[in-house]
Amino acid sequence: MTIEIYISIFGALTAIIVSIVGALLTKRNSIILQTRKLKESHYVAYIEAPHSLASNNQSSQASKDYTFNRDKLFLVASEEVIAKMLDFENKAVGKESDLHDQYLTELVREIRKDLKIKDKNFPKISLKK
Repeated sequence: MTIEIYISIFGALTAIIVSIVGALLTKRNSIILQTRKLKESHYVAYIEAPHSLASNNQSSQASKDYTFNRDKLFLVASEEVIAKMLDFENKAVGKESDLHDQYLTELVREIRKDLKIKDKNFPKISLKK
């Protein structure tokens, strides 16, 4: 075979490899973006649920919504977020407001970290009725 045929075969193989790698990277980035969007929607729903529960503590629907949104987080949240969420529930719910606010702030910081939102001076937060 002549050198031109070798160059053509090499060029064709290179083009195929580059297109496969490009497709794989695009698919990977698409999955990462879809996962992040799913996490964001679940985190927003979870944060809305305790607010609703705090403002209307007697409502069984608010309690069901909180439990449902909390359980959905077990599917998408990082281990650190789940640990902070369980700490918040076990150590802060129904306790004095300073302790409650501390654990809530830690939970929200961990959620923001999981979403790759950079914070330098994230303030202490609390739920308002």
